Amino acid sequence: MPKAIERKKDRDRKKSLPSRPKRELVFETMPLQKENYVLIAVGFAIILLGYALIGFESEVDGFLSLNVSPPLVIGGFVWIIYAILHKPKPNDRHNGAF
Repeated sequence: MPKAIERKKDRDRKKSLPSRPKRELVFETMPLQKENYVLIAVGFAIILLGYALIGFESEVDGFLSLNVSPPLVIGGFVWIIYAILHKPKPNDRHNGAF
């Protein structure tokens, strides 16, 4: 009998407590948006251009293969890191994509 009284008190206490607003969980289906993938493709193209310039010259000590290509390749990898970490601004019409 005392357990039944305690359960009733617990129910009454729960009813009298103010209800907290429920938080809605929002899950994105994809962690990256269309804009991120376009930026990654640009970085990949920069890397390919850098490697193409390295192979373009027949000399090992050429200007393109020593001075132009390495910064392009490194810049392409840095660009891809930026593209992955970039969070597009939300847009009502396109839901985050441009």
